[in-house]
Amino acid sequence: MIRYLRTRRRQIIGQHTLCLQRRKTTDVMNHPKLRLTIPWESIELEAQNQIRRVLSVPELECLAIMPDVHPGYDLCIGGVALLRGCISPSFVGYDIGCGMCHINLNQTAKDIGLSRPKDREKLFARLQKAVPSGLGEGNGAIPMDFRSSSGETALNDKVNKTAARQLGSLGSGNHFLEFGENSQSEVGITIHSGSRRAGYDIADWYIRAAKGSFINLNKELGQAYLHDMTWAMDFALENRRMMLQATLGLLGFGAGEIAAYLHVMTNETHNHAIVQDEGLVLHRKGATPAEKDQLGVIPANQRDGVWVTKGLGNKDFLCSASHGAGRVMTRGAAAKKGSVEQMQKLMKGIVCRTDKGVLDEAPWAYKKIDSVLAAQEGILIEVLDHFTPIIVLKGSS
Repeated sequence: MIRYLRTRRRQIIGQHTLCLQRRKTTDVMNHPKLRLTIPWESIELEAQNQIRRVLSVPELECLAIMPDVHPGYDLCIGGVALLRGCISPSFVGYDIGCGMCHINLNQTAKDIGLSRPKDREKLFARLQKAVPSGLGEGNGAIPMDFRSSSGETALNDKVNKTAARQLGSLGSGNHFLEFGENSQSEVGITIHSGSRRAGYDIADWYIRAAKGSFINLNKELGQAYLHDMTWAMDFALENRRMMLQATLGLLGFGAGEIAAYLHVMTNETHNHAIVQDEGLVLHRKGATPAEKDQLGVIPANQRDGVWVTKGLGNKDFLCSASHGAGRVMTRGAAAKKGSVEQMQKLMKGIVCRTDKGVLDEAPWAYKKIDSVLAAQEGILIEVLDHFTPIIVLKGSS
């Protein structure tokens, strides 16, 4: 009898816990401030918990979750949060201004001397020297001078020291420089990179200054962060411009042609905060702006290429879209999941690294791009073009 009662007690407790979990899930799914592009149950538990925490913030007006959502720092990656009267350095994240630049050369691989595998291999070798990646340094250009609006001279020194070394470099992790071909055999170039260590140091200082909380937008610290964040975004854009300029130079384009391409390139940042009317601040962390007719770039993985999109201006989802396919596992797990031989098989026909050092960025580390695009096609974006990779330079060390 005692054993029966204990067993029955455990069953009742288990049923009660399950009911509470279901009730919490229902409450979140029906939350008036939450906008989901994918089913709640398909979101990882850690990301779900981050969403719950953000929904409890009194200043929150709306939270939109993109289909590439996965856990991040404070706000999940693929999260778009609209706050009233305050700005959050942690909601923007450490790689301020990270984003994509893309140009369609409107020329074929044959036109630019890349029709043969050996020609692509030669360009890849030259790219590795012209565009430093991993934790390497930049091209020695004179950087933009940083003067923090906070008045913190130590931050000035720290940022300027790293900015001087790293301007014009790709970085590490999921950053990349990619050549691809569309269905008309036109070659496109896409660069994914951010503000490097300079942006990280700015973010780190303000996250510490805010003590993990939000900053009143109208206070001195809030305005200082807004100023310094904008500098980091400008730095990130100039960083991508310099790499694109160096890449076009390797292809033999002259100064006039390069300037023309830079003028028409698509640029979008997916880590930023934008001050709107009435004291509202839109935070995107790993989310592409998708205002009406705004061009964007959504990469899949280094095997499947990038998609050029046009925003539909869906205000219910804060005029945003996914910034990629989204990771399904940590870097450590991805590195252990497959072998170099598997990587080489998956990347066959693409000139790229396939050694052990890039296994954390293997295609298996990411969600299936088809489902990610399907969740937003016709709702958040319209797909305009797709470029399949022929050369990929990754930022992994």
